[in-house]
Parts: sequence; C-alpha cells; structure tokens
Amino acid sequence: MKASYEKLVPDDGQSFRCFNRASLQSPVKWHRHPEVELTYIPSGVGSRMVGDHLGSYTDHDLVLLGSELPHTWASDEYRGQVYDLHSAMVLQFHPDFLGPDFFRLNEMVDVHHLLHRASRGLWFPASMAQTVGNQLIELEQLRGASRLVALLSILDQLASCSEAEPLASHLYRASYNEEVETRIQVICDHITHHLTDPDLTHSELAELADMNASAFSRFFKQSTGRTVSAYINELRIGFACRLLTDTDDSILSISQQSGYQNLSNFNRRFQQHRKMTPREYRNRVRIAV
Repeated sequence: MKASYEKLVPDDGQSFRCFNRASLQSPVKWHRHPEVELTYIPSGVGSRMVGDHLGSYTDHDLVLLGSELPHTWASDEYRGQVYDLHSAMVLQFHPDFLGPDFFRLNEMVDVHHLLHRASRGLWFPASMAQTVGNQLIELEQLRGASRLVALLSILDQLASCSEAEPLASHLYRASYNEEVETRIQVICDHITHHLTDPDLTHSELAELADMNASAFSRFFKQSTGRTVSAYINELRIGFACRLLTDTDDSILSISQQSGYQNLSNFNRRFQQHRKMTPREYRNRVRIAV
C-alpha cells in the first residue's frame, strides 16, 4: 500500500526529534517518511499497521521502524475522533543525520545491522520497552551533546536485544503509487470510523472505491496483504479486548458494541484471533492485575 508522505522538521537547534505524541494534534493516517522512528506506548490498547503487518498493541509497546516504512497507530480510546491524543514517546532521526557513513563505522556495526533489520519494523519485549521508554522520556528534556549521546546509547541497547521480532513479512515491498495511496486511505479511514457499525459491508466499501466487488477484493488484498473481512475482524477484536478489560459489560453487550450482531460469530472470531474465549480473556486480565 502506498502511504502518504510526511515531512518531518526538527526544532531549531536540534538534529532529530523526540516528543510525546499526546502534545500534537495528530490524525490517524497511513504514512511514511525518510526518518527512522522509534515509538514507545507506555499504556493503552489499539491497533498498529506496519507494512503488511496488522496487529494489536497493549502496554509497553516498543517498535523501531526503518526509513520509508509505511505505518500507523490507532488507539481504541480515540477511535472515531479527528485527533489521536494517546500518549506515546516518539523518536525520529534521518539515517544520514550524522553523515552518510557514520553508521558504517566499525564501532557502529551492530547498530547498522539493527537499522537494516528495522526495514521490516522490529517489536521489542516489554522488559526492553520499559527501560528504553524511560530513557526516551528523559531524552525529551535533554539538550546539547548529552541528547545525542542518549540517542546512541538507546540504539546500542536495542542492537543488543536478541528477542526483537520483525513485523512486516519478508516479501513486503512498499508500493508508491499515488492513486492507490489515496484510494486505500479513504477506505481505511472509512473502516476506522465505522468499525462498530454492524451494517458495514463489503459492497459499501467497493462502492466507495468505485470498483465492482471482485475487483475491490483483489485490490484490497494486494494493497494490505489481508482480505477485507480479516482486516475488519482484527480491528474489531482489538476493540473488544479493551471493553473486556475496562468495563463490566456483558459478553453479549461487548459483541454488539464491537460490531457483531451474532454472539456465536463474535465468540468464534475472538477464539480465532486470541486463542481463547472472551470470558477466558477477561478472567486472565483480572488475575494479572
């Protein structure tokens, strides 16, 4: 899928950006940029797309994205709203901001390999995420040389983590076609804003894309790596997980709020995505906290 291009400009006197996303009026959109990005979400739930990866995030989510890798995060808390003001520490730097050969120095060989692996996106376990997340919070307040040293220290720690998991598939290749980008963005935005509407249909989305049903199915699968139903169900189950965690609503009520009119279908889809029933999920969460 072709993502919209985002121009990033560091503040005066800085060569890279570090900020809390909650401080920005940031609409959820599928986008890309030349800068490498490290995103840490201390708490919350929602969905993330990275290349052809579509998944859910929870507390202490840490992901490193390579240059030009399309991505978006959408928190359940702000679903359907114009701006997503969910708290997230974001670090962005151009891969050549220290010179085109800096990360090829002998001392930086491990970091260079890390940035290469990040071309598919890398997810880090919670233990690493919490440590690096705290350092990102501190880095935001630093100035001068100590700011740069802190960035290099974070990259060195990430490079030493053997448990990082790639997100996008081996076969993923970004496709930069402006017409495709615009059309898929309109469709994904429509799905996001009507996710809990049980009347959201394949034919409605096909009409929005100005395609017949079969052509739209092929187009969506080629653009996202998923069928329309798989994409919608993944987002709906993620939303249901938040309701199971944060409310005492009945399973039936949650299934309806998540866009499922049939409880049996909701239970089946939930089992498919979470490998447990909604009730088992709620019980495990309550035991954990």
